[in-house]
Amino acid sequence: MIMNTTAEWRIGFRHCVMIIATLTAILFFSSSKGHAQQKDLGEVSILTAVSNMAFSALWVAEQLKYFEQEGVRAKITPAGGGAPCQNAVVGRSAHLCASSSEGLVLAQIDGAPLIAIQAHNRNLTLSIAIRKAITDKFKVTRSSPLNDRIKVLTELGTIGATSPGAVSEQIFKFLVPKVKGDPGKLKFVYLGGTELPPALMNNVIDALAQSPPSAEVTEAAGKGYVLLPLGLGEVAELTNYPYEVLMARPDWDDQNAALATATSRAISRAGALYHSNPNAFKAALRAHRFSDKSKLEDNVFELGYSMIAPAMPTWGDMNQEGWQKVLDFSIGAGIVKDRAKAPSAKEGVLWTNKFAGK
Repeated sequence: MIMNTTAEWRIGFRHCVMIIATLTAILFFSSSKGHAQQKDLGEVSILTAVSNMAFSALWVAEQLKYFEQEGVRAKITPAGGGAPCQNAVVGRSAHLCASSSEGLVLAQIDGAPLIAIQAHNRNLTLSIAIRKAITDKFKVTRSSPLNDRIKVLTELGTIGATSPGAVSEQIFKFLVPKVKGDPGKLKFVYLGGTELPPALMNNVIDALAQSPPSAEVTEAAGKGYVLLPLGLGEVAELTNYPYEVLMARPDWDDQNAALATATSRAISRAGALYHSNPNAFKAALRAHRFSDKSKLEDNVFELGYSMIAPAMPTWGDMNQEGWQKVLDFSIGAGIVKDRAKAPSAKEGVLWTNKFAGK
């Protein structure tokens, strides 16, 4: 009788243990599921002006699934230009636009309700490529003094730009006066972005200015030479400068503060990765759909990466000094025609750190 009672007790004890373990597992998975549901902040549509390496922080964030880790289901699509990118956000067909800061200045002057909430870069990232025959003629390289390199711009024939008034044109007009050159003597032809590298390699134009890897393609082909890689931070007025920024409608930001903050934080984490683990950042960028081996040859990627990586910020927050540089460049380069119409550089006008997530 005692043995039977003991056996029954052991069986009952094992049943209790199994029940407790089952309940614990159920509670654990229920808790995990509830946490995942709480973490999911929703979907956000992000447009980028183009798909070049100026947006490297965004590409790395996508590749390493930082958006998902922050609870965001990000849908990222190149828009084919800054204007369609901005217009989609203003018209509410997209939530966020990643595009240039001087473009945001112009949009605000035109009355568009847009504000920057995160910066992808800390330097203006344009690379100025010159036909190699010209750099050889003047015996200049990237190691030559800065002013010696800028002087070459005053000796050029036709310069290629994307469109009238675009930064790809105005950067030449901004730099030439630094060596007492006359920007009025510069000659431009407008070909759109994709046609500029072939035009330089076929001697149709003498120079171009685009973010990596467009200019670097011409150097890898032996036809061009990146004489002024501005992403390296050699020009003080264009350094510590928020170039490509994430912008949104202010009303959308205010109504979706958690989603805006999580999205900004994901991109900023990617930029910060370059400073804490540059090899991991580089590997993620190389694996991304816009810069993998099917899109860029090794020599083009390596050269482009060397020009863009130093422009990665430690975080994507911004300051008034940086935005004053954006305004000074926009006015000095003639992008903003009327100084009196230029917005203020103070926080809350063109930019805000409310959603920086730092």
